Amino acid sequence: MRKIRTSVGALAAACLLTVGLATSAGAATGTLYVVQDGQVRTYTDPARGLCVSSDPAKGEVTFINRTNGVAWTFYQPGCNSVDQIDYLRVGQRLTLRPGASIRMLQ
Repeated sequence: MRKIRTSVGALAAACLLTVGLATSAGAATGTLYVVQDGQVRTYTDPARGLCVSSDPAKGEVTFINRTNGVAWTFYQPGCNSVDQIDYLRVGQRLTLRPGASIRMLQ
């Protein structure tokens, strides 16, 4: 009976560890900042695949990546791969024209 309890306990711990790792791998750790028209929007621990579009009517936008993940930048809203510009790397800041968007890769 004791061996069964030990085995079940080890299995439960392994499952919890696996689930914990799976959820943390889907998000970057840190903050993504989007600065436009004097306003700052923050995204804490942004999820992989998050697309953030700037307002085409409000002037240039600055994306600041203070996460441990990388993001793609795009010329137009909606993160359309046809409009892809470049990576926004860890710790990088990039100012783009109005309407640009960004997608978190990690």
